[in-house]
Amino acid sequence: MNDRSYFKSFYFLYFAAWSGFVVFRNAYFEDIGLTGVEMGTVGFLLRTAGILALPAWGLLSDRFSAQKRILLVSVVGAGALGLSYPPVAAVFPLVAAVTVGFAAFRAPIRPVANAMLLSAGLSYGSVRAYGSIAFGIAAVAAGVASTRLGSVVVFYAFGAGMAVLALVLLRMPVDRRPPTESVGLRAASLVRDRNFATLLVAAFLMGTLFPAGSAYLSVYVRSLGGSDALTGLSVAAKTLGEAVVFLAAAHFTASYRRLLIAGAGCHVVTFAAYASAPVPSLVVALQLLLGVGYAAFMLAAVNLAHELAPVSIGSTAQTFLTGFGFAAGSGVGELASGHLIDLVGVQSMYAYVAAVGLVVIAASGLLDGSLGADGLLPSDE
Repeated sequence: MNDRSYFKSFYFLYFAAWSGFVVFRNAYFEDIGLTGVEMGTVGFLLRTAGILALPAWGLLSDRFSAQKRILLVSVVGAGALGLSYPPVAAVFPLVAAVTVGFAAFRAPIRPVANAMLLSAGLSYGSVRAYGSIAFGIAAVAAGVASTRLGSVVVFYAFGAGMAVLALVLLRMPVDRRPPTESVGLRAASLVRDRNFATLLVAAFLMGTLFPAGSAYLSVYVRSLGGSDALTGLSVAAKTLGEAVVFLAAAHFTASYRRLLIAGAGCHVVTFAAYASAPVPSLVVALQLLLGVGYAAFMLAAVNLAHELAPVSIGSTAQTFLTGFGFAAGSGVGELASGHLIDLVGVQSMYAYVAAVGLVVIAASGLLDGSLGADGLLPSDE
């Protein structure tokens, strides 16, 4: 296989394995009696432990040019700890401890892979689309499996997926570059860049919306009287919207600012509709719109971080975007969503989430409008 095929395989396998964990994790925790606050705490730990670990992963990756080795350690460690959830599920402190370790190992997988992909001169959108497709297919399968075998099956599927992914990584060719000196100073300079700092703020705010559209979706669909299979179908619709946008990325001419605003706008419309408690079948169509918005925002954010960062700290830039931006925001969103579910119910929660989306639009509007105006990275077809 060529480089592009290896990256396609990597993204497909990773997102297929991750899908069930994201969508049905809280359904399993609800089944075993965890409260909304406890579910929110697990989500918060998933994010915050990753945030604490990510800067070190990124700096080590760039300092020693160790992207492939870091990915392999992360995949193996996350897979082993993912399999640890069912045995400890009855004891919440143990669930929390496993979550911390799991999050620390899983954290660098996506940002380091993104940096490797972009450094290889490949189109993020055309490769990332395979991850969206895999996520949707696996969500449907996980929904059916959860209905028939119980939601615990998603943890075993994740462990198996990471084992296969490790085998792919062992065969993946990676161009070695010299170690980078003064990585910390270069990273500090990047964070002081006005546009990069603005991007981190927008990504943080956007991250607070993500749990409502993923981790709590199964709980929401159940509240409307829908099944886990319908949740899987809804996630498949979302990933279809993502894949269409990712595959069309090479033809975009909109600026990064416009893509970020459009992505946040799709989230506002979707969550406002959720707050009205529509019929369950309408959730599928709304998730399609959410997928379009998610892909537009991620395309702009990942490519902008790559464009603003020197080549020598590409992994650091992506881990900062993921850690201090999306993951930090998602951690806050996990806790806030869990508390709101206990206070006002899962349906009313979405009205608050939609309001935050308006703030994301305002923050994104502060970016330089000329960035990305000539189109995203060219296609590698």
